[in-house]
Amino acid sequence: MKAHAVHVLVALAVASPLLALLPLGQDPAADWPKEVERACTSPRYGLRLAAARKVAKGGGAAVPAIVAWADKNGRNALPQALVDAIADESTTEAPVLDLLFAWAEDRDFYWRASALRGLALRVGPAGYRRVAILKLCKAHADDPAWLMRTHARFGLALGGDAGALALAEGDPRARVRLPLLLLQQGKLPPLQPLIDALGDERTFQETPWGQQTANEAHKALKQWLGDEHPLAKGGAFADTAQALAAMHAACSKKSGQALTLPQVVRDRDVAFAGGVELLSCKHGDQFVQWTDDGRVFLGVDAARELTVPAANWDAVSKDRTALRLPDAMGAVVCDSIRLRWAAPKTHGKAAPASLPADAANWLKRLAQAIEESGDAKAAADLRAGIEQFASR
Repeated sequence: MKAHAVHVLVALAVASPLLALLPLGQDPAADWPKEVERACTSPRYGLRLAAARKVAKGGGAAVPAIVAWADKNGRNALPQALVDAIADESTTEAPVLDLLFAWAEDRDFYWRASALRGLALRVGPAGYRRVAILKLCKAHADDPAWLMRTHARFGLALGGDAGALALAEGDPRARVRLPLLLLQQGKLPPLQPLIDALGDERTFQETPWGQQTANEAHKALKQWLGDEHPLAKGGAFADTAQALAAMHAACSKKSGQALTLPQVVRDRDVAFAGGVELLSCKHGDQFVQWTDDGRVFLGVDAARELTVPAANWDAVSKDRTALRLPDAMGAVVCDSIRLRWAAPKTHGKAAPASLPADAANWLKRLAQAIEESGDAKAAADLRAGIEQFASR
């Protein structure tokens, strides 16, 4: 027994310095190809998520298996949960940083914004790679994809660039996401965008994006307020007005900022006849809605309004009513285009390279009408997105 105990002690003495060199949480005995396969293909979400977290904690040791799997199956077959898990980890090993850089710089990669978020979170402890991370963030601070530019500005802000918070932003979702990310990192940003978001009830073609943004903002503020939250011990507000007033008072007191009392914001009083929602990590999101009489509204919040001349709009509408689209066109993983209108009743969603030619051609007609009505940039952005979804 004593001899056995001595052997054990010697083994531990030899192994301990080696184990001490491993980043916390890494498993030197893990079968990384097997874990990556499970993270990407397990039919059970819980198992995929657990495997993704294990792979992420594997740090640099797991990277070759991730790269090999992506080479075999395609980078866009990697699930977002795996990319997010790696982004959330704190390791700054060279293989991990190289992987995040490769993903973030790939305009065709679905989850490039998540990869950039991972780099942004590492900007402080990244050592000699800090300069490269900040350079990449600066290059994407005005990226057409709202999450990409938000995470780029997030990295700049964490890197000490106070001007990142002052950059112009037309997407209301992005105006909320940036201060939300900073607040989650223990940084106190201007809170007004988060306070204003609490009263947002706007939708786009029945998608409640305003409520989703409000929920995200409240969750971040609640965590930040802690015991100072108006309902820290549970319960519910009597109504929206009471909730907004209470949150405004609590946030004003703790932050010391001069915050304006938020108001409930609802959709414009317009009878929309249809709309197109184009979501693209590469070209950015495009939102178009219209009325029967040729008023066209751009943006998820319908902030911009154009009027298409009657004769031109009649021709565009006639071409649209001739379309017959199925509800599902291709298998949507991330990027998608959704077309919805009342006459004829249509609500179809297409994956990249899956939109029928007649629908793609009609969308180009719509882009032309938008350009002729005075917004050449919106028309160009829409055309760029259409190409991604047209059948090949």
